[in-house]
Amino acid sequence: MTRYDFTGRVALITGGTSGIGLATARAFARAGASVVLAARGEDAGREARAALEAEGARVRFFPSDVRDDASVARAVEGTLKDFGRLDFAVNSAGSGGDMASLENTNQDVWDSVMAINARGVWLAMRHEIPAMLQSGGGAIVNLSSIYGLAGRAAHHAYVASKHAVVGLTRSVALEYATRGIRVNALCAGVTRTAGMRQAETFAPELVQGLVAEHPMGRMATEEEIASAALWLCSDGASYVTGTPLSVDGGFLAA
Repeated sequence: MTRYDFTGRVALITGGTSGIGLATARAFARAGASVVLAARGEDAGREARAALEAEGARVRFFPSDVRDDASVARAVEGTLKDFGRLDFAVNSAGSGGDMASLENTNQDVWDSVMAINARGVWLAMRHEIPAMLQSGGGAIVNLSSIYGLAGRAAHHAYVASKHAVVGLTRSVALEYATRGIRVNALCAGVTRTAGMRQAETFAPELVQGLVAEHPMGRMATEEEIASAALWLCSDGASYVTGTPLSVDGGFLAA
């Protein structure tokens, strides 16, 4: 992984206690940043905080539900209270929903996925951006997906929500382009998260089919996606905003 120096900077990661979120938090911490984990599970939050602190990181955990405005506000307020600033945010909290034909799509699942994946990113940025403006600017990375740029049959809520993330990223990036805040989306291909490792055991053919759609013939690691998020927050990406960056092993080129 490329080495960055984020000493003196503060990064907030929603969904930061597991998967890509935790890998991103760890990458920021190793680059010298103070890290705030915002996620629903308090036990997972304590465990993630302890693991990062054992590596020497400065970490806070705030129980937070991205579907709830007040909950998101408390996490950002806690960040400013404890660390005095906010420089980076990676909005990683997400839900996969289910696979179902259009006529069998469950409305409760639809509403839940849209609330987490789309409204959650919108609410997060509403609170993160004022905090970044107080800090002199910053960078936001919203986790979308290859399915924010392509369709997939019978995965309607997830695809719609991830397209919404890309559209929201573009519109907010335009709004703050002259105010020192960059906003980009990260469109990850199939990634070997805990969920995917589970799927390999109970639906190996499905997973093999997903992997086969990626020309590189393998899943991404969580660390590879985290590395892209750090680059988007770094000075190396200082002229990049409003961009859906594909990290997908060639999926969208095929």
